[in-house]
Amino acid sequence: MVKKNYSVYVYPNISRDAMGSKNPYIEHLKDSLNANGLATTRSHARNAFRDLIFKGWRSDMVIFNWIEDLPARKMGLLQTMVFLLYIPWLKIYGVSILWIKHNKISHSRERFALKKILCRILARAADHIIVHGRDADNPATDKMIVLPHPNNIEATDILKPDLPDEPIIDFLIWGSLFPYKGVLEFLQYVDQNPGFRDKRIHIVGKCSNDYWNELLPYVRDKANITLENKYVDQDDLNKLFRQSRFILFTYRKTSVISSGVLMDSLVACKKIIAPDCGAFADMSRQHPFVYLFNDFSEIIDLYHKNYKNYNLDYAQVNEFVARNSWYNMGKKIQELALGDLFLTPSAD
Repeated sequence: MVKKNYSVYVYPNISRDAMGSKNPYIEHLKDSLNANGLATTRSHARNAFRDLIFKGWRSDMVIFNWIEDLPARKMGLLQTMVFLLYIPWLKIYGVSILWIKHNKISHSRERFALKKILCRILARAADHIIVHGRDADNPATDKMIVLPHPNNIEATDILKPDLPDEPIIDFLIWGSLFPYKGVLEFLQYVDQNPGFRDKRIHIVGKCSNDYWNELLPYVRDKANITLENKYVDQDDLNKLFRQSRFILFTYRKTSVISSGVLMDSLVACKKIIAPDCGAFADMSRQHPFVYLFNDFSEIIDLYHKNYKNYNLDYAQVNEFVARNSWYNMGKKIQELALGDLFLTPSAD
């Protein structure tokens, strides 16, 4: 273990509701750090940026998540200027900086040039950069560590592929529906390509009103496509997994590196069809879980080639999720903390 009371500040230190997302990443990250002897606060702040400024420099390590979106937030220009001055302040106080880089670039183009400047400065200042998938556009550096997106999947969660019923869904798309996930572009393609007209497509996830209104015209009057604007709990999701032949990802390749939904989809123990980028490509090249396409026209060929052979190997999925647990993520960060302090583990 590291020294007692070694403290790690995780940004943004706010609740899921305040983030406007159901993504439990920050909570899981904090739990994994605490489980490995790194002290993080359990409480949530009301204001993420103010909390960082007052508490970050008092910690031994600061971990940044989704910092590339800072310039587009409320008072983002002022906050970015303060942040660029705050980074040297952290270095002066000997605080280790770990950047978990979730995306190639911000999904939003608002203040895009400033976002790129911020990311370049943080990349130079960071002691370590963790990515959950390789980015072909940005070569690896000696401070970059590639770790698959961690998961909380237990062996008992994985659905065994021994169900006799024929799937009633050909392609399942699930998870929060954001423009960068490419669902609109996929539906536009499906609308113009007869090869999909007899394919049963089910799309479910929370969606903004604006994006929902863009999707609806491509779903109306189509008996083979179902679109639901709702959060799916695990029991309902498992039911959808059992009914589905393939899990489909339509993400844009321009900004995505990793996906927590990808890891959670392994519970289905069904083959995954996804774009050739980031974590999807990593998983495909190391494990026979993901089948890649470069454009939507290749999806139908993958469908026909795997039509009868759509289940994954249960033992292989089990081994993969056990190796890439959240606890092991915290263990890796603990090792980085030890290296930064030039300490050896204590006897206790």
